[in-house]
Amino acid sequence: MATAESNSDKAVKIIDGVWWVGVNDHFNPLFEGLWALPHGISYNAYLVQGKNKTALIELSRNGFAETFIKKIEQIMPLTEIDYIVHNHLEPDHSGIIPIIYKACPQAEIIASGKGKVFLEQFYGEGKRVRAVGDGDSLDLGGRTLRFLGYPWLHWPDTMFSYLVEDKVLFPCDAFGGFGALDRGLFDDEIDLASYWPEAKRYLGTIVASYLGHVIKAIDKWVKGGMGINILCPSHGPVYRSNPMSIISRYQEWARNDKQDKVVMVVGSMWGNTHQMGAIVKHRLEHNGFTVKYFDAALAEPGQVLGEMLNAGGIVFGGPTYDTNIYPRLEYYLMLFRGKKKNGYPVATFTQNSWKVDITPKINRYLEDLKAQVVSPQVVAQGPPDNIIKKKLELLADNLAAKIKDSCFIPEG
Repeated sequence: MATAESNSDKAVKIIDGVWWVGVNDHFNPLFEGLWALPHGISYNAYLVQGKNKTALIELSRNGFAETFIKKIEQIMPLTEIDYIVHNHLEPDHSGIIPIIYKACPQAEIIASGKGKVFLEQFYGEGKRVRAVGDGDSLDLGGRTLRFLGYPWLHWPDTMFSYLVEDKVLFPCDAFGGFGALDRGLFDDEIDLASYWPEAKRYLGTIVASYLGHVIKAIDKWVKGGMGINILCPSHGPVYRSNPMSIISRYQEWARNDKQDKVVMVVGSMWGNTHQMGAIVKHRLEHNGFTVKYFDAALAEPGQVLGEMLNAGGIVFGGPTYDTNIYPRLEYYLMLFRGKKKNGYPVATFTQNSWKVDITPKINRYLEDLKAQVVSPQVVAQGPPDNIIKKKLELLADNLAAKIKDSCFIPEG
């Protein structure tokens, strides 16, 4: 059984004529300059050989061209590649274009119509591109690549490539996840139980604003009646044993069905606000809720967004800082707004020892989030006394009741 080498220096055969030629990244600490990569990430690319033609699907981010080229040359010279297929042009998929295009002057470039625009915009290579539409095909000789448009999953240029005869799907960023592939390329080689949180964190960060498009994509695929024997995403393992294991999880997470779960993001300078948070957390747990509590100053944002999938409500808590919202908490208010975490029941509590109430400033964010603001919005002026404790418990009870309201459907 073929396995990915831990040193990541070898191409890996998936089936006859289909190879993984991707790379593992342990050098960059952040993805998109935002999301932590404690276990690295893979940039998957694939070589597909027909009887007459060969297609290279996807490339890699800048900095990995040498390793990338060495893997391809284990199989064939780059000068014999006939097509380079771009499912998506974000730089983690395309950063080595200048080097690869120069090494493959004979190759025809395949991308979606919007992908052609991006190739011109980013690299000045639009004239070299054949733009393909939804359902267009490419004959490799005994093998057919079919291209399927899936815009906004998660960029406007996104398409899937499908190897018809072998039922191998290359779905770009869909069904991907964080984490390098040091211990194995395939789903039956790795511990998926430890990988799922990274896949969920990936969905919650990279595709968070486009969850509806995930559902539409799965529905479109099912209605198209095309089977999947092997799933080859652009990040994370290749699913040769059970592609539905990741597809079903993406479907569950993207539906965003509310659960009895609350995400709390609480910031504190000297501990008083965390004391308030502990009261709310305990009361919610007393009401039967699972609570994911994050310190706004220390949390990894990707973990917070990952836990927001299927959450039923949100709690924000923080002190006043120089008459404004505590900056680490305000970051999450801005982040949730940008990731369209709209329509949730939201509870707030604040510290106001300077008698400057920041609740109206928080509420401006909540208005943008179309939040169902739960009363009372508790304001303390130091450690929580018995009066504040009772208000916080009432706040938690009211939030629990609001979440259990069957009419609530989170929008994002």
